Amino acid sequence: MSKYKAGGVLESMGFALRGIFISLKSQLNFRVEVIIAIMAFILALYLRFTYVELAIFVFTVALMLFAEMMNTVNEFIIDAYFGNKYSVLAKMGKDICAGAVFLISFLISSAIHSHSRTL
Repeated sequence: MSKYKAGGVLESMGFALRGIFISLKSQLNFRVEVIIAIMAFILALYLRFTYVELAIFVFTVALMLFAEMMNTVNEFIIDAYFGNKYSVLAKMGKDICAGAVFLISFLISSAIHSHSRTL
């Protein structure tokens, strides 16, 4: 067995959950987004979203959290490569990923706002 091969499905799930907990522990924005997502989900249930609306909501929240986690990965990799020393290239890489997260959040909020105006 390769040193990079997981022992099974349960072990792989453990790695995935560990990654989520690392994101929650190390990233304030991720924690805030998870809390807001939970509150918004409860509100969506209270407002009796249709199954389609709820599915779209869950997909967009998952997309936002995925983008935030990818931004976190990028930051960890850049910090490891540059040894936590300042670098213009490191700053550019981090800023680009942060811009991607911002762009996704802006597009999602714009879509929600435009949908709410049609009601």
